[in-house]
Amino acid sequence: MGFFDKVKQFAGGKGMADVVITDVERQPVESASMTFTDSVVKGTMVVTAKEPCQILATKYEIGIRYFRDGQEFNTYVASAFDPEPNTHYSDGCTKFPVDMTPGQTLRQPFMVSEVDLANAMSKNGISDPAGAVASGAVKMTLKCIADVKGSPFDPSNEVLIQLRPS
Repeated sequence: MGFFDKVKQFAGGKGMADVVITDVERQPVESASMTFTDSVVKGTMVVTAKEPCQILATKYEIGIRYFRDGQEFNTYVASAFDPEPNTHYSDGCTKFPVDMTPGQTLRQPFMVSEVDLANAMSKNGISDPAGAVASGAVKMTLKCIADVKGSPFDPSNEVLIQLRPS
C-alpha cells in the first residue's frame, strides 16, 4: 500500500458510508414542517455502508438558521446521541457498535428532546419568534451524523425544516 493509499484510508469516513435523513415528524424530509413550539423532534436516518466499517454511534443536532442584516446565522439548540449514556435499550433498538458491509443499510429512528426553538430565537435577538417563523425568516436545521470508527470525518446529512406558527 502506497503512502497516499494509507492517507486515504486514515482520512476515510465520509467515503465509508452515506447518511440520509428520510423523514421528520412522520413526513418526507423534502416537505416536512413542524410548529416552532414543539419540544421534541422525531425522525429516521439511514446509513448505507460503502466500505466495510463499524458505526460506533449516531448523533442528532438541532439548530436554527436565520438572516439579519444580510448575514446568515446558525445557532445550536439541542442534540441527542444513540447510544445515550446510562440508558437501557430494549431488544428492538439498535445495539451499537454495528459492523457493516458494503451495501448494507442501517435504519435508525431518532428523537431529540428539550428542543426550545422560541427560547433560542429570543436569545439571538429575535424579539417576535412567532412573527419570524410566520415570515419564513427562521428555519430549523437538523443534522444527523454516523460516528464511524477510525474516521476523523464522519458522514452526515443536514436538512432545513420549515417551521409553522403554533
